[in-house]
Amino acid sequence: MFEPKPAICRIFLSAILLLASSCTHPPQPPDTEDIRTDASMKQAKSYLSSGNYKKALDIYAAAVDRHPDNEVLLDAYTAALESIKEEADKAYQAQDYAKAGELYHALLKSGFRKRPLRGELSFDADYLTMKIGACSKMLIELGIMKYRTGDLQQAIAMWKKVLVFNPSDREARTAIDRATVQLQNLKQMK
Repeated sequence: MFEPKPAICRIFLSAILLLASSCTHPPQPPDTEDIRTDASMKQAKSYLSSGNYKKALDIYAAAVDRHPDNEVLLDAYTAALESIKEEADKAYQAQDYAKAGELYHALLKSGFRKRPLRGELSFDADYLTMKIGACSKMLIELGIMKYRTGDLQQAIAMWKKVLVFNPSDREARTAIDRATVQLQNLKQMK
């Protein structure tokens, strides 16, 4: 029968005590960066719930740029992108093309493509560009309908909505310029 030597037993017990004591350290205070990340996420969520989507995306983007490996932050950022896309789709379905266009534009300009994400998004830049074009087209057509009824001010207002999310739309700019000249001419005739 084998009997352990006292010296080996003491070393073994010392090792166990050392391991046990290393597991009982008091919790460390949160890292300053973790606190800032939590504050950023709360602030971004607040902006999301108030409808200030661009500001929320800006805050998330800055936080993700500082902490690209923070899985909780990446989950929240990805969820925010998806929720804004859903909001844009709902606005489009409700024929609120100005709001939908602004949201699609905010997503496109947010820089989501150059940041790490958790999983695949249900959209890409091509989808957003296509939807922005569709919103522009619908608002231009609505403006044309107003124009044909002689409501130049409403037509101009419709076309200006396009420029909010699609500032390079030449068709909207040309229509605004023409209708504005006609409106001024009508005012001078009175």
